[in-house]
Amino acid sequence: MPMVGIYCRLSIEDKDKTGSNPSASIQNQKEMLRNYCNERNWEVYDIYVDDGYSGIDRERPGFNRLLKDCEAGNIDIVLCKDQSRFSRDTVVIEQLINDKFLEWGIRFIGVADNADTDSESYGTMRLFTSAYNEMYVKDISSKIRRTLAFKREQGQFIGSFAPYGYRIDPDDKHRLVVDAEASAVVRTIFSMYINGSGYRAIVRKLNDDSIVSPAEYKRQQGSRYVNCNADSSSSKGLWTQSTVARILANEMYTGTLVQGKSHHISYKNKHRKKVSKADWVRIPGTHEAIIDRGTWEQAQERLNSHCRVGKRSDELSPLSGKVKCALCGSPMKRNVYYNRAKTVRYYSLQCAAYKTGAMNCPNKTNMSGLVLEKKILEELNRIVEKYCQADKIEISDICTEQLMRLGAELSKLEEKRNSAQNRLVNMYKDKLDGLISDGDYKLFRQKLTDEEQAICIRINDIAVQINECRQRVKDDKEKWTVIEQYTHFDKLDRTIAEEFIDCVKIGMPDDKGNREIHIYWKI
Repeated sequence: MPMVGIYCRLSIEDKDKTGSNPSASIQNQKEMLRNYCNERNWEVYDIYVDDGYSGIDRERPGFNRLLKDCEAGNIDIVLCKDQSRFSRDTVVIEQLINDKFLEWGIRFIGVADNADTDSESYGTMRLFTSAYNEMYVKDISSKIRRTLAFKREQGQFIGSFAPYGYRIDPDDKHRLVVDAEASAVVRTIFSMYINGSGYRAIVRKLNDDSIVSPAEYKRQQGSRYVNCNADSSSSKGLWTQSTVARILANEMYTGTLVQGKSHHISYKNKHRKKVSKADWVRIPGTHEAIIDRGTWEQAQERLNSHCRVGKRSDELSPLSGKVKCALCGSPMKRNVYYNRAKTVRYYSLQCAAYKTGAMNCPNKTNMSGLVLEKKILEELNRIVEKYCQADKIEISDICTEQLMRLGAELSKLEEKRNSAQNRLVNMYKDKLDGLISDGDYKLFRQKLTDEEQAICIRINDIAVQINECRQRVKDDKEKWTVIEQYTHFDKLDRTIAEEFIDCVKIGMPDDKGNREIHIYWKI
């Protein structure tokens, strides 16, 4: 008797349709699939459920638990309502159903759409079903994006959690209202900052007064908020300098709704990509301000001055925002000081986690900023001398080779598409001439139409890849065009650092005082 793993899934979009389509509910999926097993005397090993998950999501807990049991050999048959319940991602379908399930000896069945890996016709049907399911998700994702963009432009708050200092209006989930208790803390932070207190003094004051961090405050209010960027201190309800910095830089406190700071990379990839500040959606006057405009501008003026090398200079620090601790990943904060005559400026760098006391990082020794600049300059000049002479620059031909391969495949596919179209025309003539019956003509026409659609999908996919390759080649050429402008650097300035340096990581000093410096170049 085969052991069956029943898998049920319902996405958020599906939930909106259950009123008109009750068979889509999780409960009805379970009942239908149990009955299917009972009719065949199959034994149910377990039922795996993902409620509120998209079919394109690869991190579904029930889905991944099912796969573990499949790999362990506990299951002989995976049973779903249809293939789209299992996954709407064509890559996942191919990797699992057409590869791993065969390797593990597992049969896949989708009841509603007659999907069955034991059926000879399933191999062809699977491709078109997968393509349709993925196109459905892409279309839904596009519609959701357009809806959210419209709401942003209309000044509607679309976040799941309100910024610290506000609450979501219980009568209107798209509107913010002031939280009296938390807003008082926000005003204290801004007041202390514009009156000269630094991050560290503000953090000490808030923690000494037993004011819990924003994340802990939201949890105490019954929110399910989870701060993915929280360190060990904030997770214990303590304030940190980074939390204070985020509040001071949040324009929402002026009554301006600021949204669209990031977006998902694609409907498949849920990692978020930052949006340029100029493209953020700002709608003034959507909610009550906690901070007046004058206080806000004073705070921003002081914040912007922090990336400079000192109050006596208008010169930007070359490495501002680029130096991190190699041990804990925290920024290396700058300490600026002068000689007795106040004529020579020096600065040192120290791990922020140690400096603020928020984390117990052992990388506590200062490093001279001027020494670091010198070492970076030496390494950059070495690279320029070795690689950046005009007659030695060679752009990688990987993308060029890929373009040739894709172009060849595209030509073949276009020939196949033209062939399918020609065969369809000839077959129609044969039907008119009475050489084939209407039934045979409809059957062959459907097969040729399906074949042509599959080819068109692949042609569109190749066209996207070709455009991406061409863009990479263009970007590569532009980078080396910039490099060729230089032959030797005498001084590290902000412009050079922005063009060439992604980040610098500083390790701990050894017994001789030497420390590892890892430079991550943009080139």
